[in-house]
Amino acid sequence: MNWDDIRVFLAVARSGGLSGAAGRLHMSPATVGRHIAALEEALGSHLFERSQSGYALSDAGESLLRDAEEAEGQMERLHRRASGRDMAAEGSVRIALPENYATMLVMPEIARFQARYPRLMLELVTSISLSSLTRREADVALRLVRPETGNLTISRAGAMASALYASTAYLAAHPFEPGITAGHRGIGWDESQQSLTAARWMAEHFPHVPLTIRATSLQSQLAACRGGAGLALLPCLMADPFAELVRLIPPENVYSQDIWLIAHREIAETARVRAVLGFLREVVTARRPALLGSNGPVP
Repeated sequence: MNWDDIRVFLAVARSGGLSGAAGRLHMSPATVGRHIAALEEALGSHLFERSQSGYALSDAGESLLRDAEEAEGQMERLHRRASGRDMAAEGSVRIALPENYATMLVMPEIARFQARYPRLMLELVTSISLSSLTRREADVALRLVRPETGNLTISRAGAMASALYASTAYLAAHPFEPGITAGHRGIGWDESQQSLTAARWMAEHFPHVPLTIRATSLQSQLAACRGGAGLALLPCLMADPFAELVRLIPPENVYSQDIWLIAHREIAETARVRAVLGFLREVVTARRPALLGSNGPVP
């Protein structure tokens, strides 16, 4: 079995098609297709189900994927040890994290990290999904959801609290009284993200408040809330800095979520990943009062 074929197989599995894999590997789609065809012929089985929407792994492909990722990890370790990269905090580390963590936790401290590790480059993938980590599109992740599967190292870094907010302009027109929801409107998550904790909390505690604005990002929800569009459940870290926002229900009566630091086990002990994990833990610890809403306004 040719390792180049396996490498191409992994790229197609992670990108979902020939074109995406070709971009990753700096090959033409036709060359990628030839590698897949050669691998399927060598194994005597179809590894992908082809459709207009892309390439989806077949049962045989799913089975091969686990072994291929294990082999990939072994090859990476061999290469790092041969080049001495395990011992040096240099190279690049790709971090998957939510947008608000990137802008409010990591980026304000990035100059300090650069001064400490001048030969390390950080690549940030901002999303609320775990797929970027489980599909090996990132080395490290900062997440509110603890993964249940994968060859990962997982540790708790802290917690983040949320509260219910509205703007002073909205409250002037729609006074808020606990237990009375008539006449109010809400701001929340898009229907595709109703499994999120915030979406479930709003549905349970304010079932009769219509969501007149749905968005796929917290930044959009924050902007709508500041503009007076309605009630919004927001992380205290994001909302408390704005004087025009009022806490209607404090975080101790809403919820807090654990923040998890996650890394692929086979690279977790390399110097570059240890440096990034330590840095992320530092910034979460330093912002603990803001994350928990301890410095926020009294409702």
